Amino acid sequence: MDRDEETPPRASRGRDASRVAIISLHTSPRDQPGIGDSGGMNVYILSVAALPAEQRIAVDIFTRCRGNGVPEVEEIGPGSRIVQVQAGPCGPLPKGELPEVMPAFLGGVLERAAREHRSHRHSPYDVVHSHYWLSGWVGSRAKEIWGAPLIASFHTLGRVKNASGIEPGLVEPPGRLLGEQRVIRGADRIVAPTPTEAAELVDLYGADPDRIRVVAPGVDGRIFAPRPKQEARERLELGVQRLVLFVGRLQPFKGPDVAIRAFALARARDPGATQGTVLWVVGGPSSDPSGEDQVTYLASLAASLGISDRVRLFPPQPHERLADFYSAAEAVLVPSRSESFGLVALEAQACGTPVIGTAAGGMRYVVEDGGSGFLVEGQDPEAYAGRLLTVLSDPDLAGRLSVAAVQHAGRFSWDATAAELRSVYRELLRRRAA
Repeated sequence: MDRDEETPPRASRGRDASRVAIISLHTSPRDQPGIGDSGGMNVYILSVAALPAEQRIAVDIFTRCRGNGVPEVEEIGPGSRIVQVQAGPCGPLPKGELPEVMPAFLGGVLERAAREHRSHRHSPYDVVHSHYWLSGWVGSRAKEIWGAPLIASFHTLGRVKNASGIEPGLVEPPGRLLGEQRVIRGADRIVAPTPTEAAELVDLYGADPDRIRVVAPGVDGRIFAPRPKQEARERLELGVQRLVLFVGRLQPFKGPDVAIRAFALARARDPGATQGTVLWVVGGPSSDPSGEDQVTYLASLAASLGISDRVRLFPPQPHERLADFYSAAEAVLVPSRSESFGLVALEAQACGTPVIGTAAGGMRYVVEDGGSGFLVEGQDPEAYAGRLLTVLSDPDLAGRLSVAAVQHAGRFSWDATAAELRSVYRELLRRRAA
């Protein structure tokens, strides 16, 4: 990691500006979504922070060092920076090992803040905003030391995942559940992406509803917008094939196996409607030691169902190229056990592609059932196959869904997300000043 210890604060970041410390311990906003533990949270933090900052609010995002020559401090937008902190070896760590480096990470954040803001070393930031429960532990202690209010965002909740019926060997550990509970109890504000998660925070964790603010994520309309389907197909070298798509981390909770089984069932039930159709699975394994096994398992599953020649596995794709995948597809499958929000579904709809996804969590908010796509209860491959055939066999319906998908996705933008987050920051800044 390149050192930048002697770089003085910029004039625009003087003490006349309010400062927000964003904590993102387990993954950097710069990490490629779909690799390891990176996903929608990375897109969320980077998209909001890179926008032009509101005057008099500066943002520092603290994350673990990534290595590979990444600078210690990187400016990503007016008044916004990513600050790398040494805590354990640089680079990704399995989530199970991250609690061991949390104290070192906290120490690095405190040391960096005190060194850069020497004249205000005891209160260098006016608000702390943590993302995910591991960061919440760091944020809670920074709150105590700096006397700054804490905002907590979780992106996924352990008790929600456990309640979704996940396999017994994959349940979230007690340490996470206790950690979430403590962060929720101590946070001054909790940001939830949908009213659904706001209710889950109250029902499952006893959160104070007066402290919860609902701020929906957005979508980058400059990248995710309808593209000519034929041009997107040509760039992907699809030929005459029709594309069904799955995008996400390759882990049981996201249901890539359900997508493969549903595709196989659809082909068996209606060979005519699915003639020339292929399924592409885009994503990488999680950082869990068993993650790589998922790639092998999914390839073997396709072979056992007799569709290995119809299924292709792709590594995670940059956003610009991912928009071509969405635009070229007839439908995107999102068969997760639950989704805190469902950013893949929103991006796909912004490109004009209908989504067939889980009727759980934030997906009820992101997809209009029967309007911009279809929602399916549970993870029954038969149900997904039925909805997929409905889309593939009815071009007029598919066209109506596509138009509605673009209109629905147009309700969401990162500009709106950033504005609503800043209103939460200002709320706490006013309270602190009073």
